[in-house]
Amino acid sequence: MNKSFHTLEKVIDVLHMFDLEHRELSAQQISEGVGMPLSTTYRYLQAFLKRGILARDEFTGRFYLGIAIAKLGFLACERISVIGVCHPYLKPLAEGTLETAALTVLDGLGLVYVDVVESPRPVKLAVGKGSILPLYAGSPGKAVLAFKDQAFIDRVIETTRLAKLGKNTITEPDRLKEELARIRSLGFSESDSEFDLGVASVAAPIFDHKGEVIASISVAGPADRVMENKSKLTGLVLDAARSVSAELGYGKNQKARSI
Repeated sequence: MNKSFHTLEKVIDVLHMFDLEHRELSAQQISEGVGMPLSTTYRYLQAFLKRGILARDEFTGRFYLGIAIAKLGFLACERISVIGVCHPYLKPLAEGTLETAALTVLDGLGLVYVDVVESPRPVKLAVGKGSILPLYAGSPGKAVLAFKDQAFIDRVIETTRLAKLGKNTITEPDRLKEELARIRSLGFSESDSEFDLGVASVAAPIFDHKGEVIASISVAGPADRVMENKSKLTGLVLDAARSVSAELGYGKNQKARSI
């Protein structure tokens, strides 16, 4: 029995080595990371490959999470409280703004679209669940990044080097920090062609019961429409974000954890 538990713990240890910064790992890295002999590690890895838990890059020989893990991840996402709490707000938000409404959740140094309700208009922003967004470009990411601590912000800047992704991407660290300070003051963020050309959006942060920012809710669409109706859209987004945060246990007298 003890041996079985030890084996299970090693399996869990191997899977936990994969994250946003370590998407692919070599057998040697895994062996050293979990403290197993390389020969034993290969036996584990072969079992993972057989069951689709891991896959292997045929060119580099490195391992990455497989389709079996992806299926489990999507099932888990359906049960995550922020998704369940936020979903009822997305449809009215899309209907009220006539733009695409989305929930993005913090994942490492990026954001993931986990729920989307598209605009009823024929010309709209279409985005798929699971799509990745940067934290420094676009209103959903900036709404989250603004309420993270300075060490985290510096790490994002250092890691991404603020690569230019769109016409109006902020690429200067000092300017980005000024923008984040403005967002903290206003409580919402906006963007125009920072990530996708011709796309504008407004977003507001979502906080959990500990006062930590964990996600953002946003509306996005063609830049001319969004900017023309920015005041109305911002009010609706802020109302939705506050309601979701409150349902997650974020109290009225509680201060968000920020810099």
